[in-house]
Amino acid sequence: MIKITKRLKKNNFQPKEYVVYTTKDKSIPEYVHWQECDVDDWGISDDGYISKCIYRNVYKKGTLVTFPYGRQWLGSKRRLEFEPHWHSGNLNNVSTKPYSEIETRSKRAGLAVDAFIAYKVAGEKPDMEQIGKIYRPDQAEPHIAAKRLFKLKETKQMIKDKLQEVLTEKGIDEGYVLDVMKDAVTVAQMKEDPGNMIRAADKLSEFLDMKPQKTQQTETLEMDISHQISNQFETQKKKLKATQTREIGDGEEDNTKR
Repeated sequence: MIKITKRLKKNNFQPKEYVVYTTKDKSIPEYVHWQECDVDDWGISDDGYISKCIYRNVYKKGTLVTFPYGRQWLGSKRRLEFEPHWHSGNLNNVSTKPYSEIETRSKRAGLAVDAFIAYKVAGEKPDMEQIGKIYRPDQAEPHIAAKRLFKLKETKQMIKDKLQEVLTEKGIDEGYVLDVMKDAVTVAQMKEDPGNMIRAADKLSEFLDMKPQKTQQTETLEMDISHQISNQFETQKKKLKATQTREIGDGEEDNTKR
């Protein structure tokens, strides 16, 4: 016996547990073939799993029946199997492909990603409440559905690709970032603080995914800084105590003693 918890509109989006039996379980309810089920009838799948029919909807193109683990259109050549849905984690669709793969290709996911990009390009924090209303206005808590969407690796890749498209259209690419950094070096020869330019290039490089993912580690240390402003100034040595953020890139080990 397998238990599946679902939040459905018919249950006011409150969690409800649905049971799935196999023919080997004891105390199996009476059942019919899944294609013969009405709502609340127990139906057996083509691979021998028994559960209640949740919905039976009639459309112009045909009749769609829904079970706790998936759904299928009625038809002589149609099959409904529990195990492919269970193993893929897709318990809501006709397809047995992984849910993340199907969802990120949907029109609603594309609209949500476009809204997210618009916030980022404008330099604003994405408003998940508003994005949720665009993405899943049918949900009781649309912002939660949006947050789930943006946790998917496929969605993160979509955002990365679209951001690069937007920045490229504006003439901002890896070459542009390198030019900005070169200009910062030139300014460094003339002025003491090219920090703003460096930070701008650093931010752009994050947008373009030019930097490896890193873990930040903060440590306190003493260091000697030799700062040469230009040929017109003498090299000055300053000894100071500072808090430095050291970034640990992919493949590095954190050997800090704790």
